[in-house]
Amino acid sequence: MHSSATWSSAVATVTGRGHDANQDAALAGPDWFVVADGMGGHAAGDVASSLVVEAFAGRPVDGDGLAAISAACDEAHRSIRRRAARDDTHGMGSTIVGLVATRRRGVVFHLGDSRCYRLVDGELRLLTRDHSVVQELIDAGRLTTEQARSHPLRNVVTRALGLDTVVRPETVVLDGRPSRLLLCSDGLTAELGPQTIGRVLAGADDPRAAAELLVELATANGPCDDATALVVDTPVTVDQDPRTERALLTVPLDA
Repeated sequence: MHSSATWSSAVATVTGRGHDANQDAALAGPDWFVVADGMGGHAAGDVASSLVVEAFAGRPVDGDGLAAISAACDEAHRSIRRRAARDDTHGMGSTIVGLVATRRRGVVFHLGDSRCYRLVDGELRLLTRDHSVVQELIDAGRLTTEQARSHPLRNVVTRALGLDTVVRPETVVLDGRPSRLLLCSDGLTAELGPQTIGRVLAGADDPRAAAELLVELATANGPCDDATALVVDTPVTVDQDPRTERALLTVPLDA
């Protein structure tokens, strides 16, 4: 488990049934917290996600973190495209969800269908909107959330590192309250609903206990995909404007 004076984190991951290698990769601190879910088949997915983590590891963070997010995503994007061209690997890419910890605040960013949940003041908040075909159908009112879980296009993303011509990660600035974050791949959220996620985050003593229990529950019936949970406890930060944060979904845990 990574700990500093103000941030604490831990990651747990499991290789999916029938996979030779785990195509998820994660980075847990000290400044960057990242989960990447690689695509392109068994010969490319794990390479793509590892290239993403390499682009963020040790990268300095200046100012509000936004420029550093863009620079790291651009580097990861170019690295994946170079490797795909070299290895003639069609469809190599990776989703990403991450958090950068600056001196004043935390900033969440993502591309694809890896997600960030935030537990704060007894409420679970989904901070990211999936970049996926089924999410677009949900937004258009043509599909329900329940129908999306079994839709044949549920795994098709519309944005990813390495696949798009231009990389434009979405960002969310945290509002400054202390909280517990979950960064996770879709292998976890395919198995666990928000109520279960919220109860685990609220009930665990520390990030390691939370991450390990989430993966354990996700694999209880045998996972269909790799599953990764990175849990981060965030401190009070200087920037405390609640208008900076939005949520796609809120779940009161006593409901």
